[in-house]
Amino acid sequence: MAGFQEILPGASSREGAFKSPELAGKRVVLGVTSSIAAYKAAEVASRLVKQGCDVHVVLSANAVRFITPLTFETLTQNRVYTHMFEDEDHTRVTHIHLATTSDLILVCPATYNIIGKAASGIADDLLSSILAAAPAEKVMFAPAMHTNMYSNPILKENIRRLKASGCHFIPPGEGLLACGAMGRGRLREPDEILEEVEQFFCEKPLKGKRVLITAGATREYIDPIRFLSNSSSGTMGISLARACRNLGAEVTLILANSPLEADGIHLVRVETVTQMLEAVMEAYAESDLVFAAAAVSDFKPVSVSSQKIKKDQGPLKLEFALNTDILYSMGMQKNRQILVGFAAESAHDGTEGVLERAREKLKKKNLDAIIANELSNFNTADGKVWVVTAKDTRFLDIKPKQELAYQILEALFHTGKSDAEKSDAP
Repeated sequence: MAGFQEILPGASSREGAFKSPELAGKRVVLGVTSSIAAYKAAEVASRLVKQGCDVHVVLSANAVRFITPLTFETLTQNRVYTHMFEDEDHTRVTHIHLATTSDLILVCPATYNIIGKAASGIADDLLSSILAAAPAEKVMFAPAMHTNMYSNPILKENIRRLKASGCHFIPPGEGLLACGAMGRGRLREPDEILEEVEQFFCEKPLKGKRVLITAGATREYIDPIRFLSNSSSGTMGISLARACRNLGAEVTLILANSPLEADGIHLVRVETVTQMLEAVMEAYAESDLVFAAAAVSDFKPVSVSSQKIKKDQGPLKLEFALNTDILYSMGMQKNRQILVGFAAESAHDGTEGVLERAREKLKKKNLDAIIANELSNFNTADGKVWVVTAKDTRFLDIKPKQELAYQILEALFHTGKSDAEKSDAP
């Protein structure tokens, strides 16, 4: 698969560069400040520990009013720091030691106050002193506060200054706040925070590259409320989008009829094949790498009723016409792009039948690679696929789709065998 490195010479082909981030052994300082959302930090700490991280918690003076040090000591099996001068090892300076020996300093939740201190260079307690002593590039804030505080121009300026210095931010979500109001300011959920941590530790072999991905299931309407579609959830495409984002790419995701979200990604929501085609062609020319993972309707009704079709109108007869083949259209216009299609096939004639039809599509549609999978992969959390090019076929066994996304990229961009790769067929 050397052609992939040739088309994207800026992308690293070193083995493992495209693998999912490995958190085991990473040393994380978790700074917890005085927010009602502090209880979520316990779940974040627990998940980091389960991923193999060595987690050291620093509680601000008022954070202990919301959650106890004992909670974090139990979860992390490490002592918890609450004051500047409590380190039992008097041969080291606590804030310098924690700042310089950590791989990541995650402030979660981060209040208006701690963000202001960090931006202003104030170091009057243990956590703010750690932030003052740490390289900005390894500091990450997860804000949590009332909407009015988050929209305050002073806070916005402080965030801008910290970002300019190299700090990372996980923007808060929208929803019901502790005061009962609705708005932006909620601390992100632990799984979302963990995803941001994984992105932080990812290598960036796709930095500077533009990736276009289609996902989800299109709809073709029969009348205003009825439509033809399929059971694709869009999970595989979204997993690829997240993986490419984590690996440094600028990602555009064209998503059909899925409620799923993807932070840090340019998300274009569409419904029909026509809408998807328009969105694809708008982004295609500037893209370096394209994954066509959407389950696109092959057929559309010749005529669409403007009114709801009544059951007493008699037997319903529908006439269908072929839809535009978006993947074929991209293949015919391809110049410098890497174009990767997906082929969901029935396995009635076994693995060889699935692969034979995938290879036919690879050639017919002028693709660089095609990801073949069985229909049983639809709407599931796990999947198994074959990565097929003109020269090679690799089988990736069943695993969670997010992990599978990284392994697809590894298989495409690395010429050697990875640990996840097996023979051409199971």
